[in-house]
Amino acid sequence: MPDKLIELRKRKNLTIQNMADAIGIAKSTYASYETGYRQPPIDVLIKIADFFAVSLDTLVNRHHTAAIHLDGANSGDYRVYIDNLELKNDEIKEIIAYVKVKRKLPL
Repeated sequence: MPDKLIELRKRKNLTIQNMADAIGIAKSTYASYETGYRQPPIDVLIKIADFFAVSLDTLVNRHHTAAIHLDGANSGDYRVYIDNLELKNDEIKEIIAYVKVKRKLPL
């Protein structure tokens, strides 16, 4: 997990102090998470995940593949984002239609 914290922080060009301020902890405490000296408690993990808009699984490098069946799913069961903007149901339907045409499947 320390590598993921460093990666996410650097991707946003933030300092350790910026991160500590953003989640309301001391700089030394946050630095200890990045070095692996300490493990953040769950409430801090949630703050960090929320700050970077990533899941807790992503934050702790827990990778698993989830299948999402857009055609059969109830529109309230999922959210789809492109460039951090949530797609509307009609946009999702357009994407599904595009993929079906590309694959030569019936609409």
